[in-house]
Amino acid sequence: DQFEANLPPYLFDKIAPTIPTSLALKLAKSSASATVTLSWAASSDNLAVTGYNIYRNGKKIGKTDSTNFKDTLSGAASGTLYSYTVKAFDNAGNLSLPSSTVSIVY
Repeated sequence: DQFEANLPPYLFDKIAPTIPTSLALKLAKSSASATVTLSWAASSDNLAVTGYNIYRNGKKIGKTDSTNFKDTLSGAASGTLYSYTVKAFDNAGNLSLPSSTVSIVY
């Protein structure tokens, strides 16, 4: 069909990106806050990976188009557990399964 031939391929994309792997965490503390730096290996996709959603304790806290992300923690009670995962997404909105979880106690 002529109409379908002119549409961008991502409109028909039903394949999710691969799971982000090798999720790692670095923590830098100061007296009033902490910075968590996450990094991971890039996902792949049948068309292209557009970016990554970042989750803290199951809640989406941001997105990035790179393979790293910084999260600033402040005002948390001592001993609070933070767990992070990452999901890749493509231009069609397909989401990968979550990465492995990395956790810290702040």
